[in-house]
Amino acid sequence: MKTTLDLPDELMRKVKIRAVNEHKKLKDAIAEFIRKGMAAAKIRPAKTPKPVKLRGCPLTTEEIEAAIGWGRE
Repeated sequence: MKTTLDLPDELMRKVKIRAVNEHKKLKDAIAEFIRKGMAAAKIRPAKTPKPVKLRGCPLTTEEIEAAIGWGRE
């Protein structure tokens, strides 16, 4: 699929240099970078939310979920 991207000049220069050094076509190098970036995003573990402080006492995720559930009843 053809697409047009507006990339910073310095980034494009680095991508072109890397493609030449790796003996790859520019389009193949960009596709590889995108694939690697997408794969890395999938591997990252979900972040645990920080405890919420209400009136000086921290709440756990379970307490927050219970409060949300209680508010729906």
